[in-house]
Amino acid sequence: MAANPTDAQDGPGPTGSGPVRRPPVQDRGRRRVEQILDAAAEVIGEMGVDNATTNMIAARASTSVGVLYRFFPHKRAIIEMLAARYVHETEQILSRQEQAGIAVWPLRQAVEWVLHALTDFHQAHPAYQHVYRAVRGSSSPESTVLLDHTRVVVDRLLALRARHVLPQDREWHATTVVEAAHALVVQACALTPDKRVRLIEETALMLTRYLTPDYAPSDRA
Repeated sequence: MAANPTDAQDGPGPTGSGPVRRPPVQDRGRRRVEQILDAAAEVIGEMGVDNATTNMIAARASTSVGVLYRFFPHKRAIIEMLAARYVHETEQILSRQEQAGIAVWPLRQAVEWVLHALTDFHQAHPAYQHVYRAVRGSSSPESTVLLDHTRVVVDRLLALRARHVLPQDREWHATTVVEAAHALVVQACALTPDKRVRLIEETALMLTRYLTPDYAPSDRA
C-alpha cells in the first residue's frame, strides 16, 4: 500500500481537519472505530507513536485509509481517542476499588495496590506508555482534559482520606503521585521480573512516605 503523504506530517486526512469527527451512531460504525483503535494500539505498541502511520493502522484493521479518515481526520485524533479509552479503563479500575473501600485501607497497602494495578495495565497494553507520552507532550485542550481525568480520580481518593487538606494542596499531591507513579511504572515494566518487583516496592515506599504526613499520620511506611 502506498504511503499517504499526510502520515509524515501527522496532519489532516484528505476529507477534513477537525480534532475528532462526529462519533458514529450505528453499531457498524462503532465497531469499525473500535477495530481501528485496536489496530492502532497494536501498531503503536510495536513501533511507537512517531513510527506508526495511518496506512499501517488501516492495514492492521483490515480497512482502507479512506475509511479510516471517515472517522479520524488525522493520526493525532486516533491517539487522543486511544488515550481516552485508556483513561476510561484505568478510571474504572480505580473506581471499582474506591467502591471496595480502598480509601480506608492502610496507606501503604492502598499505594501498593494502585501501583500493581497500573503495572498490570501497562503490561497488558504496550501502547499505553507511548500514547501517554504523546498526549503528555501536547498542549491541546483535548490532551489537557484527558490528563486531568487521572489526576481527578487520585485527587478524589486522597480527599476521602483527608478532607482537611486544602484542595489546591491536594491537587499538587495528586499530580505528583500520578507523574511519579507513571514514570516509575514505565521504567519497571522494562526490567526483568525480579527487578520490576523491587522497583515497584521502592516506588510504593517513596509515595507512602510522601503522602503519610497528610493522609496517614498514624501509619508507618
